[in-house]
Amino acid sequence: MRSLALPQFLLACGLLAACGTARSGRRAWPGTWAMQLDGLERQGATDALVDSPYGLLVIEATRTVQGLERFPTRELVLRLHARGKLCFAYLNVGQAERYRPYWTKKWRAPDGETGAHGRPAFLLALDPDGWAGNYPVAYWDPAWRACVLSLVDAALDDGFDGVYLDWVLGFEHPPVVAAARAAGVDPANEMVDLIRAVRQRGRARQRGFRVVAQNGAPLATARPALLSVVDAISQESIWYGGTAGAKWRDSDAGDRATPATGDWSTETLVQQLRTARDAGLPVLTIDYALAASHAASVKKKSRALGFTPFVSRSPLDRLPYGAR
Repeated sequence: MRSLALPQFLLACGLLAACGTARSGRRAWPGTWAMQLDGLERQGATDALVDSPYGLLVIEATRTVQGLERFPTRELVLRLHARGKLCFAYLNVGQAERYRPYWTKKWRAPDGETGAHGRPAFLLALDPDGWAGNYPVAYWDPAWRACVLSLVDAALDDGFDGVYLDWVLGFEHPPVVAAARAAGVDPANEMVDLIRAVRQRGRARQRGFRVVAQNGAPLATARPALLSVVDAISQESIWYGGTAGAKWRDSDAGDRATPATGDWSTETLVQQLRTARDAGLPVLTIDYALAASHAASVKKKSRALGFTPFVSRSPLDRLPYGAR
């Protein structure tokens, strides 16, 4: 991995200071975006991000991964800013991840066989899609909120322009719904409230700090108040999906067609996203495709709807081949 030499680093800082007002204000959303959540520590990975054609990059806040605490996240963000790019930190608000710094030796994962909760008790279940080390949580628990806000603080310390919130859809997950019922709370309202707290925390320290809700369209439909506490909606697999744990070149890393109609379908998701778009929110789409024809079709359809598309493969461990 290449690191900035001191003169380059100072130049990046100077450029960042020069454009600080634009970044902290209401800078227009870029017309292109991309996401990479793994493999940032590989040689050349950060250079590929800096040299990429994308105006917005969503990346793993790598310094908050156990064992990678010394990763130069802030340096990378500075380099991206020097190229005029926005940079958002990925943050899972609906699941605990055992590789984060908040996960201590006293924590225990939920039992997938018996269904017993983990320790702390807000750890409810195993990830339903098969992502190892991820556990849906009772996100209304004050102790979990403290974990989330600590990661928001880390993103702010590293200079990110905003956060990209995953597992917003957790409000529909059956173990979460059951735990919410037992606690006497509404899981949809509690998710909106948590996202509001994230945004307030960010904007208390950085004017213009932005929040994107991944797979937020169903929550916005159930609770329109979400549209007032986020700055954009993102949606996965509108046309094509991939499987958890797949490798980049695996046949199941993409091209799995989303049903055309039904509760979770292209038709339903597009309808929900149109509502967010018509409310004035940017809409980002992310689909997973191996076939070039599928990628081209997705981009054309997304743009025709006024959305901003990105097509990759489900591992999200590198930038996809081909620009934009």
